Amino acid sequence: MIQEFEYNKLIFDAKFTFEPVIGEVYHLYKRENGESFLSIIAPEHCNFNPLGSFYLNADQTWEKI
Repeated sequence: MIQEFEYNKLIFDAKFTFEPVIGEVYHLYKRENGESFLSIIAPEHCNFNPLGSFYLNADQTWEKI
């Protein structure tokens, strides 16, 4: 439960320029300056530093997959 809280805090603090859709999977990355960002681009399709992939639940919480 603590780990789930930490993941959710990390994602809510991340930068993103889109509205996440419930039921979709998104990918969290970390920039060289330490800033994290959320993306629709999967790790196998980019060279970003991945922190994990997450599913947005109906209750607006993020679940690591």
